[in-house]
Amino acid sequence: MFFRDKVRDGSKYLSDRSSLRGHARYVILPNDETELREGIRYASKGNTKVTISGNRTGSMGGAVPNGGDVMSLEYLRGVIGVGCDDGGVFVRAQSCTTISMFNDQIAHSNIAIFTDGVDDYRSMRFPVKADPYSTIGGCISVNRSDIRDRVRRIKVVFSDSTFMTIKRGDYVAEGRDITFAAGRNFFSFKLPTYDSDGSFGPRINDGMDLIDLFIGSEGIFGIITEADVYVSNETMDSEYKECGKLSDEKIKDVYGQRAADELNRIKGILDVNYILNVGNLI
Repeated sequence: MFFRDKVRDGSKYLSDRSSLRGHARYVILPNDETELREGIRYASKGNTKVTISGNRTGSMGGAVPNGGDVMSLEYLRGVIGVGCDDGGVFVRAQSCTTISMFNDQIAHSNIAIFTDGVDDYRSMRFPVKADPYSTIGGCISVNRSDIRDRVRRIKVVFSDSTFMTIKRGDYVAEGRDITFAAGRNFFSFKLPTYDSDGSFGPRINDGMDLIDLFIGSEGIFGIITEADVYVSNETMDSEYKECGKLSDEKIKDVYGQRAADELNRIKGILDVNYILNVGNLI
C-alpha cells in the first residue's frame, strides 16, 4: 500500500530551483517500485495528472506541478548492482540516487570482484558534471551534459503501471518503425519524421535505439525507476538544454509544430491517459 498525503501551502513539492511555484492536491511517496506502480495505477484510474519529483534540483520548472498529484521518488534511492561489459564498468542505481551517493559507493566499496579485473575503478566517477544532489533519474531525463551514450540500461514504468527494462541495443527501429512489448502491452508505431541529435528532447533518427526515446524526454513517456550508468575517469561537461515548463515549446521552436505534434502522438500511445509530466518539453 502506497502513502498519499495532502500537499499543503509552502510544501517543498511545489517548487524546484526555478522561479516557478505550482499547486497540487496530494503527494504520493512510494517506498519501492511496487508501491510506485500501485500509486500510478491509482492516479491513472482517476485520470489524475502526475508530476514526477526527485530532489527538485532542476532550474526550468520540470518538477513543478500544475495541479493533480506529485509522485515523489525520494525513497527510491541506492546503488543496487555493479558490473562490467564491453562498454566498461557500470553501476546500477535507483532513480533518486544522488550523484554524491553514486560516487561514494564506487570510492568506498569493494566491488573489484564485479569489475572483471579493472584495477582503477576507485578513481572512476559519475561520467558527467552535475550537482552532487542531482539524481540519476533526473540527469537521464534531461540528458544532462549529454549523458546519453553512457547509459547502458533503464527500467521504465508506464502510466498504466506496466513496466519494461530497455538495454541499449535490444530494441532498435527498422527505419522509423519500432516494435516492443511492455508487460501486457504490445507497441508498434512510427517514430517522428524529424531528425534530432538529442541535445534536448529525445534523439530521433533512422534505426534509432528505443532507449533514446526516453533519455532526454523529461518524463513525458514513462517513469525511469533505475538505470545502469557507465563510470568514467573523465567527467564530461557538455552544454545541454532542459526545457521544463519555462521553455516547453522548445521542440516546436527548433524543429517545428509537426515535430511537437509527432511527440504528442507518441505520448498518447505510451501514456494513454496523458497524465505524466504534462507541460514538460512539448
